[in-house]
Amino acid sequence: MGSCIHGAEVRKGIVGSDGVEPLNVMALFISLAYMVISIDHAGLLRFLAFWVACQSGTSGIRLYSSICTFFFVLGVIVGNDPVILSGVPFLAYFTQETGIDPPTAWIFAQFIIANIASAVLVSSNPTNLVLSGAFSISFFTYTAKIIVPVISAAVFMLPLLLLIFRDPKFIPRRLTPITLSPRSVLVDPFGGIFGATILILTLCALVSTSFLHPQVYLVTVPPAVIVFLRDIVHDIRGYRTRNQESQCRTDQEKTMDDTNPRSTSAIRDSGADITHDTTADATILDYPEVESKHNQRDNKNLVTSTPAGDDRLTQGEISEKCVETQSSKLDTLRSMFPNVLIILRLMPFSLVVFSFSMFILVQGLAVTGWVDVWAGWWSQWVAHTGTVGSIFGMGLISCILCNVFGTNIGATILLARILQVWIQSRDPHPRIKDGAIYALALGSNYGAFTFSFPASLAGLLWKRLLMQKEIIVTMPQFARLNFIPVAVAMGVSSAVLIGQVYIIHR
Repeated sequence: MGSCIHGAEVRKGIVGSDGVEPLNVMALFISLAYMVISIDHAGLLRFLAFWVACQSGTSGIRLYSSICTFFFVLGVIVGNDPVILSGVPFLAYFTQETGIDPPTAWIFAQFIIANIASAVLVSSNPTNLVLSGAFSISFFTYTAKIIVPVISAAVFMLPLLLLIFRDPKFIPRRLTPITLSPRSVLVDPFGGIFGATILILTLCALVSTSFLHPQVYLVTVPPAVIVFLRDIVHDIRGYRTRNQESQCRTDQEKTMDDTNPRSTSAIRDSGADITHDTTADATILDYPEVESKHNQRDNKNLVTSTPAGDDRLTQGEISEKCVETQSSKLDTLRSMFPNVLIILRLMPFSLVVFSFSMFILVQGLAVTGWVDVWAGWWSQWVAHTGTVGSIFGMGLISCILCNVFGTNIGATILLARILQVWIQSRDPHPRIKDGAIYALALGSNYGAFTFSFPASLAGLLWKRLLMQKEIIVTMPQFARLNFIPVAVAMGVSSAVLIGQVYIIHR
C-alpha cells in the first residue's frame, strides 16, 4: 500500500483535487452535525414527534401516515441521522405505550423514509456533499433537479408500506392515545428554538449563496460556533445554579451538625468513604495506562530509598493521590459542561476519519490506473444503452456498491471519481451526464436501505439504537423487508429522472 499511495496522493486525498475538497466537505458536515445534534439534545425533535402523534388521534392508518410525513419533512431539513437518533427512542416508547408488537412497520418506515428524504438537500447527507463538490453543482441546482424524483418515490412509498404491513398486528386500526405530554420531553426549549433558527438560516444562506460558489465552511462554521458558545453559556449557568443548591444543602448539613453532631458526622463519614471509593474505581477503569506508568516511575525512584513495606505504602499513597486529582478534574469538567460533552460524544468524528481514508484510497486507485479502467467499462455500457441505461445502470450499481465498498460514503467517492474521468475523456451529452450524476445521488441515498446494515452509517446507528431498546432486527429480515421498497423507490425515481432530463435537455 505504501508503494502505491505516495505522500502527494495522501495530500490530495485530504486537501482535495479535481474539484473535490474533502476538508471543505468535512467542515460543512461537522458544522451542520453539531447544530442538529444540539437541537436534538435540547429535545425539540422529540417534542415535534410527540406533538404529531398526539394530533393524529386514535386512527392507526392516519397516525402512520402522519408520522411518515413528519419523518420525511424532518429528514429533508436535518438529514437521516438525526431522524434516526430521535426517532428510534420515540418509536420504542410509542409502540410500547400503544401496545404495538412487533413494531416492525413503524421502525422500517422511519428508516426508509429518512433515507429517501436525505437526498433532497446537499446538506442532508455527506454523499450529496461529495457529489456537489465533485461536479461543481450549486446547492440550488442540485435540489431543483433531484426534488421531483425524490418526492415521486416518497408518494409511492406510503401506500406501498401500508400494503406490505397491511396486517392489523403491524398497524392497528385503532390505537390508545399517548398519555405523555409533548412538553415533558423538552430539555432546553430556548436552546432548541435557538439552534433550529440558526440551522434554518444557515441552510437558506447555503442555498442563496451557492451561485457564487463560496467556500462553504465560511457559511456553516460561524453559525456552528455560535450554537457551541450558546451551549457553553447554558452549561455554565446551570453549573452555577447547581453550586448554589449544593451550598444550600451544605448549610443545612452544618445546621444539623450543630443539632446532633455525632449521628450526622457518622453518616457523612460513611457517605464520603463510599463516594471516594466509587470515584477512584471509575477513574482507574478509564485511565489504566496513566496509573500504570505512574507506578512504574515511582518504583524506579523509591525502591532504593525506602524499605519494601514502606515503599509499597508510599506508592499506594502517591497513586491514590494521582487518581483523586484526575477524578476531581474530570468530575469538575463533566459537572460544568454536561450537555456540551454529551453532544461532542455523539458527534460523528469517526465518519471524518473514514471519509478521509476513502478519499485517499480512491486517489490511490486513480493514480494506479484502476479508475481509468472502470471509467472505460462505464463508457462502453453507456454507448450501448444510452440515457436510460445510464440512469438505471448507475442507480443499480450505486445501490449494490453501498453494501460492498465501505458504506455509501465509500461507494459515492469511488463512483464520482469514475464519472469525472468518464466526463473528461468522453464529453458525453448533457442529458446522459446529468442522468448519471443524479442517478448516483439517488442510489447513494437509497442504497442505505438495501441488503445490509453497513450499507450506511445510518444503518449501523439504527441497528445499535434498536438493540439498546431490545428491538431485534436480523440481517435477513432487513434485506427481505427492504427489497421491494428500494426497488420501487429506485424504479420510480429513475423513471421520473429519465423524463426530467429529456425535458430539460431537448
